Formats: sequence, structure tokens, C-alpha cells
Amino acid sequence: MAIDARKKIITLGILLLVVSPFFPLARADQTAAAAAIASAKEQIATCYSAAKEAESAGANITALTAILNDAGELISRAEYTYSIGDFDAAQDLAVQSQRLLSDFVAEANALKETAAEQRNRDFMINIVGSSAGTFAVLGVGSAIWVLLRRRERAAEAQANKA
Repeated sequence: MAIDARKKIITLGILLLVVSPFFPLARADQTAAAAAIASAKEQIATCYSAAKEAESAGANITALTAILNDAGELISRAEYTYSIGDFDAAQDLAVQSQRLLSDFVAEANALKETAAEQRNRDFMINIVGSSAGTFAVLGVGSAIWVLLRRRERAAEAQANKA
């Protein structure tokens, strides 16, 4: 009976020696997946801020919103797969989300710049155009007044001669 117990202990020891090297790998996969998810979440927050700034500048961010929604869906799926222990899939989904957002900030900044330029152009058209229109109306009005005043004086001079 003591021999059976020894055999079991030896077998269990050998089994642990064979399997134990794989535990750190599982832990490394879990750590890498958690880091990828955290990084992707930070990137989504950064991209959201960039989209918000672009919208504040007057840009149309419909396309950016769609990209953020897709990235958010990927992160949600990554968190779910992480919670069920599929760390490789979780890391892959988080990386996909990061790839989707890779040019997001640059695109948001470009839209923000375009909106600012459009706003400046509209300002120039409205202010300069209105000012030019005002001066044109005043100039034409003054010219007509001068012409009418000369006619009136000419008519008065004709009436005084007669």
C-alpha cells in the first residue's frame, strides 16, 4: 500500500513538472491580453477627445463616430473573450481595435482644420461681403442723390430764367 502511495506521489510530481512550464505562458497570454485591452481603451478615449474637438470646431464627425462605434464593439468583444478565458482572441480583438483607430486622430485633426478654415471663409464672406455691399449701396445712393440734386438745381435755374 505504501508503494502505491509513493507511485501516485511520484506520478503526480512528474505530471506537475511536465505541466508547470505552461502555467507562466498562460499567465503571459493573460497579461498581454489585459495590456492590449487597456491600451485600446486609452486609444478610444484619446480618439473620442479628438472627435469631440473636431465637432466643437464645426466638423461633420459622422464617419468618425462610426469608426469609434466599431472600435468600441471590438473592445467589448475583447473584454468578453477575456472574461471567458480566451486570452489570444481577446488580445487579437484589442489589436484590431487599435488598428482601426490608427489614423483616427490625424483624420479628426484634418476635419477640425477644414472646419476652422470653412468658418474663417464664411466669416470673410459675411463680414467683407456685407461691408462691401453697404459701401456699394451708400456709393450708388450718393451718386444718385448728387445727380438728382443737379437736375433739381438745373430745373430751378431754368425756372428762374423764365
